[in-house]
Formats: sequence, C-alpha cells, structure tokens
Amino acid sequence: MVGTLLAPLASAASFTVDSSADNPALNACTAAAADCSLRGAIAAANLTAAADTIAFDIPLADPGCVPATGVCRITLANPGTFPGINQPLVIDGYTQPGALPNTIPAPGANNAVLKIEITSAVVADDWFFPNNTSFTLRGVAMFLPSNRMVSGFATASVSLQGNWFGVTAAGLSPDYTTQSGALGLSTNFRRITVGGPNPADRNVIAGSGRDASNPPLPGGGSNTVRTESAAGDRAVILFQGNLFGFAPDGITPLPFRDPLVVQCGTEAETADIRFLDNRFGRAMRTFGGGFGGAVRFNVSRVMTAPALVQGNVFGLGVDGSRSGVERNHIEVFLGNNTQVPRLQIGGLLAGQANVFAAGMRQAGNATSGSALTLPSGAVSTFVEFVGNRMLGNDGIGLDFPTGTAGGGVSFGRSANDADDADTGANNQQNFPKLTSFGVSGNQFSVNYRVDSTPANSAYPLRVDFYKALGDEGEVLLGSDVYASASAQQSKSATLSIPAGISLGADDVVVAIATDAQGRSSEFSFDPLSLSLSDTPDPHPAGLPFTVSVDALALEGPFKPNGVVEVSMNSSTPLTCTIALAPTASANRSNGSCTLLPTQAGNFTLTASYRTLLGAFGSAGGGDVVATTSHQVSVAGPEQLGFARCRQNVLEGETAHVRVERPSGGVASVSVEFSHVAGTATPGDDYTVPANQLLSWAPGDSVAKLIQIPSAADAQIEPTERFRLTLTNPSGAALLPFAQLDVDILDGLDDARFRNGFEGPACFALRWWRGGGQPAGFGAGDWVGCMDAAPRARPKLTRNFWAGGPAISAPQGARDPPERRNRRSVFACRLQATPLSSRAHFRARDPSWTRASTPRPSRPAGTRCGNSRAISHPAGRASRTASSCRRRMSPARCIWATPSSRR
Repeated sequence: MVGTLLAPLASAASFTVDSSADNPALNACTAAAADCSLRGAIAAANLTAAADTIAFDIPLADPGCVPATGVCRITLANPGTFPGINQPLVIDGYTQPGALPNTIPAPGANNAVLKIEITSAVVADDWFFPNNTSFTLRGVAMFLPSNRMVSGFATASVSLQGNWFGVTAAGLSPDYTTQSGALGLSTNFRRITVGGPNPADRNVIAGSGRDASNPPLPGGGSNTVRTESAAGDRAVILFQGNLFGFAPDGITPLPFRDPLVVQCGTEAETADIRFLDNRFGRAMRTFGGGFGGAVRFNVSRVMTAPALVQGNVFGLGVDGSRSGVERNHIEVFLGNNTQVPRLQIGGLLAGQANVFAAGMRQAGNATSGSALTLPSGAVSTFVEFVGNRMLGNDGIGLDFPTGTAGGGVSFGRSANDADDADTGANNQQNFPKLTSFGVSGNQFSVNYRVDSTPANSAYPLRVDFYKALGDEGEVLLGSDVYASASAQQSKSATLSIPAGISLGADDVVVAIATDAQGRSSEFSFDPLSLSLSDTPDPHPAGLPFTVSVDALALEGPFKPNGVVEVSMNSSTPLTCTIALAPTASANRSNGSCTLLPTQAGNFTLTASYRTLLGAFGSAGGGDVVATTSHQVSVAGPEQLGFARCRQNVLEGETAHVRVERPSGGVASVSVEFSHVAGTATPGDDYTVPANQLLSWAPGDSVAKLIQIPSAADAQIEPTERFRLTLTNPSGAALLPFAQLDVDILDGLDDARFRNGFEGPACFALRWWRGGGQPAGFGAGDWVGCMDAAPRARPKLTRNFWAGGPAISAPQGARDPPERRNRRSVFACRLQATPLSSRAHFRARDPSWTRASTPRPSRPAGTRCGNSRAISHPAGRASRTASSCRRRMSPARCIWATPSSRR
C-alpha cells in the first residue's frame, strides 16, 4: 500500500480503505490499521497524476460493519466538503473480502455479493464528481439521498460496472424518503459506459426513496446522460446488460420517477449510442402528473447516425411477471422541429429484437402505453422499428401522432392516405395491406400492397411480417422486398416459417413497411364490425346471463383477434372481458362472457372492441362499439344448501364439501354450518370441521368449500359416518339439501364404485301448481334422499318440505302433515340415478291437464305409475297404476333413462 500527501506521484498507486469512518484526516493509507477512509483515499489519489486504485479491506470489527453479513457501511456526513475526483481513479468494492461479482448472463437477475455500502445521512446534489478526468466505479451498493449519486464535468470517461444504485447490499430499498437519482452525467462527457458485455459488468440501477402514495412505495429519482464528440474523437454512450427499475432479483419493481434521459445533442458527429441487452421496468407509482416511461431521447441537434436499441426487455421481470412500464417504453422529444432524430429500434439479426411488454396508460394521458412514440407536427424523423415483440401493451407498437383539423394531435393508429402524400414523423409511411394469406407445411404465403408512390417514399421498401395475438406483432416471421417496379401494385410472397414458431390458417399476420432511409410505418390493421346479443333476456337479478359478441373483418383475409370489453350501465356498473376466438366462418370470430346483475331494471349493454389490444379497429383505427338493451327482472327467492345429501370419502383422503347458493343472489345471506357426530369417531377418524357462519354478499354466488381430512388406518372396518347440517338461514331458504351425511369408506375395501355410482342417490321431487315451471326450488318442493341398488325398488327414507323440518314417510304415502287437506303429490316411481348427476325429477299436479315438459324417449317396459292408491284433488275415486297409465300421457312425466325395468 502506498499513501502520500506530498507532490503528485508519477506512477499508479493503490490506496486501501480500512475504516468506515468518514474522516478526512484518515488519509495516510499505509499498512497501519484504521488510517485510511474513503474520503481520505480520494484526497490522496488526487495528488497522483497516474490512474490510481482505491481498494477495500475494512475489518469486520469496525463499527460500520455487521459481522453476521460481512457488509460494511460507509456513511458520508458532509457533502459540501466531499472531494471531487481530479485524477484518473478506479474505486473497486470487489476487493473487500467476501465480495463476488454477478455470474448470471444478461438480461437476467444479478447475484453479485456486495460487501461495501455507501450512503449518507444528509441530502446532497452531487457526491462522486469526476472533473476533467476518467473514473471507474465497481462493486459497491450506493444509496445516497441526492439528485445525482454520480455526476461530473468535462470528463474523458466514466465507467460504472457491477454496482447497485438505489438499493442496499441486501438488495432492499433504502429507508429514506427523499427521491434520489443515480446518474447526472450530462456535461461534456466523452465516453459513458454503464455495464458491459460480461455478467460481472451488470449494474442494478433502481429508483430509491418513496413516492406520494399512502403508504408510500419505494421508487423515485431520475437519470440523465450526455456526451460531446470532438473532431476525430466520436463520443460513446453504452448501456449494456443492466437492470433498470428493478431490485437485484429482477422481479421486485423499484422504479424511477422519470425515464432515463439520453441527450443526443452534439456539436460534431452524433455519439455512438447503444442500448444493448438491458432490462427495464417502471411499475405504477404516485409521483404526480406526467412522470413515467423507461427511456427518453431528447434530440437537440440533427443526428448524423442512428442510436441503436437492441436486445432489451421492457416491462417483464426475469420470471416473466409483468411489472410493466407506465406511460411509454421509449419516447422521442425534439428541442424544436428542425432537429432530426435517427434511431434503430430492434433488428433482423438474432438477439437484436426488443421485447415491449405491459405498457401502461396513465389516466387522462392519450399518449401512453406504446412501445415507441415519436413527436408530432411538421417534423423529420428517421426511426426504424423492426423485429420487436409486442406483449400486452395498452398502446400500439410504433406511434407517430398526426394533426387534427382543430389543431390538436391524434394518437394511436393512423389510417393510410392515398399515395402516401402526408408528411410528419417518419414521413407518415403507409403500412402494407394484406389481401390473402395461406399456410402450407413450413411456409406461408401472402399477397400485399403498399399504397405509396416512389415520389413519397424512398424505394425499395422492406416489408416485415409478424404473427399477432392479443397485441400487434408478437414474433417476426420474415421479410420481403417491395421494389419501385412493384410500387402500389399487389405483390405475392412465400416465406419460410421460422423454426419453433407455430402458424396456422386462423392466425393473424400484420406487417410494417420501412423505406430505404430507415423510416418505418406503424403496424397494419383491418377494420371490423361488431354485433352483440344477450341471453336470457329478460332474466332475474341475482342470476348470471350470457353476453355474446360476433366480430366480422370487413377487409383482409383474417378472422379478428383481440379483446372486447363489455359493460352494463347499472348503478354499480358491471363489466366482463371477451377474448375473441376464430369460428369456422371466413373472417369471423366470436366469444362470450357472463354478467351477474343485482339490480332490476332496463339497462344498456355496451361492447367495445379495443383496437390497441388486437390487430383490428374502425376504418380510422379507433375502437368499435356495439350496444343492445337488457332487462333484469325481479329476483327469485334466495336458496342455500349442500350440493348433495350424501357423500363418500376414502380413508386418508379429504372430503371436499360444497355449500352452494344456486339462486345467484341480490342480498346478503347467511346460514349456520354445524357438525353432528355419528358412527365415525371425531378427531380419530376425521378432523372435525368448525361450526361456523357462512355468509354471502350481494352478487356473490361462489360456493363455500369446506375441507374435512379423514384418517387412514390398517384396520378392516365397516363404513363410518358423520353428519353436517345447515340451520338458521338468514334471507334464504334451505335448498336443495340442508343435511349431508359423509360416509368414510374403509381404505382396504373401497366400495365407491360397486353400485356404478357414488353411494345412495339424491333426488329432488319437485311439485308445483299450474303450467309454469319455477326457475328454482320453491315452497312446494319435496326433496328426498333415496337408497337404491341395481334392480331394487327405490325407497324414500328421508324427505322434507322446503323450509320445513325433516320428516319420514314410506314411498307412496299421502302428503306430509304440512300439506294435508291440500292437493296430493303424484310421483312416478323412477330408476335411481347417480348422486353426482343431481337429477331432478318432477312430480306433477295430479289433475293431469296441465302442460308439462316432454320426456326423453322411454325405454321399453318402463312404467309410470304407482301400485298404491292415490288421491285426486277433485275427490274422484282412487286410481291404480293402470288408470294412471290410461289418464297420463307419456309426455306428462319426466323420465329417467333406466338400464333396468322397475
């Protein structure tokens, strides 16, 4: 180790920091213990003209270190006296014992092990400030509450590699409230390198501080870079392999308030600007209006060469999660309309395409959610957009806004104009119109036309074709050359489908045209019409109804893809979303969703095809809307009950018990659920479920699922049973079943399928007066549980009236006490069916003159009737089964489909 405060040395020196104290007097930096602070080492290095290195060897016994983690924190106290960096310097945090660089290739996470933290107790404008020199920083976790953690002036080069900005060495958000930026490299720099091609070069650059939400979320700050070329010395801006807006795990969003701003102004030739293999995220945060975005190019000169943006991932975590990018992924701003930006976003070669995912529109901001937005007005731009993948953005891929008649600006899709005579961003290049499409083997064929004269576009044009799903172009399929000889004519192209890509006749293909000077069009789209229907209509409140949409493409060879959003204008608006699916008909797709109204009345249903979530739209590129009316009638009676009356579970398995609300529901309802012991031993044979109150809110029709584990043993034993009951309903009747018997079957003698169905069958014998059939069980429903076995007569063992107590009656008995002196019920004796079918058999009013539901075809030999006498409501003599057969036509019974005679 070498240290001095004398005259500048001629050779490079190494200063080893061995104290976390921010003490300028610790500047000897010798082999003695605790004589070299970071502040003192920088001051010592400023006295040498050569490129010095600051290393670290802080002992864990130092007060700033945590022995359990090996992390040592240097807390800077006085920003006004912190020394600038006036001589070439490398600060290397990886020299601290235990520190390790990242090994995960880009654009993955960052698994570096950092042992040096640099922070501050006070806020400052600048901390590390190289001045007219070169500076390299690597291997530190820096979270300084300041506008710029690293800045400088007239510096030859700044290289930042393997650092974590805005997070602790544990990868956590720092615990201060001031929004803090990382980079303020915007004054006469020649070379700025952030990251690099190797995994060890990758930085984490995360927003630090807190936003204005309650409770506040981590994020904030800004970053700006700018270089100036000189004659014979072209400037460089390189961002490669970094994580922006994420914690080191590449998943947790810690976004900046502002995008990373690249100042493209220069007095000579444009800098060599490259953004390669980075990962950007910018989750929603509350920083005020207008903030957001990932990268912004501020152009204040005529660019002489394109900035390259290739191989980056926007809006996705390393696990595929969509953190998104609020506002736009990339934006281009001009100092004035005489400035000319040049960019290449993506490329045709492997690894050059960018991924733009989950662009999020800000409330009230029509410009947001796109992959790339260009400036509006009478501007000249040369922006090539090629090979990129679009995944679930709220906006379109490439958006060049157009002026409106009233002097405003229109964002979103731009329709083609005749001959492509309009001007503006990218010369408002017309997109290709596809007229036919086919797939054969590993090739696809298209016919297309670009309506642009050679006078209005620089020929030849390159036409790129993409497979599109719920967004615009998801994957590049291939390219074709559209020469001036083909200008404004239909052209055919047959291209090979890329390996690993599936493409079928029902897929949608979109295209972009790029002229010979690198000006790309927006993605192509086709117009469609939309129709809307609802069923049933009218329908009671509390029960779901179906909304169906039909989408027809008016041009082009494709069946519409994308998303339709449905809404109903009830007092509490209802919405659902439909993803269109192709039909067997040409150019047609459809889909459906359900709505569950809780309010009666006449309403309007509105279906909106979201043009920015598919490859279609109106003729002008907007959303397509269709409406219809829907009547919601008064709700029927509320019902709660078990799905069955008996249920089997094998020893060692878990019984999944459902308590349902089949009525849908417009009110708050509840019922008490309780357990009753039986032959099974509670706690030994099964886990006793808790007695509890089950509640449903208005509109909630989701069944309650109760899990009851059973225990397994090696003993051979008979079936054991316990009972579950529903009592004290509030706002509802107990239907179809208020009692459930759970049978635990022996694990060595599983008899669940012995009889062809799961245990005893449950029936609901439904009775009603008059010809109208109620929508659900009513007060006249007779619900019972029948024991049945093959070729044995069903026997009614338990039954009860809706809402009444359980009673017992043999098959064929007169009405239960609650119904005596009223009309009796005639029940056809029918084949028992499995419990799982939940078949409902209806017993009709015995006047026999009412309309009834036609039966299915009746198997030979099946009878309707009862050998016992029955009572007729008019007082006529009792009739036997033979008279039943004479007086009841087959159409007036609901028949099962038995496999044996009864």
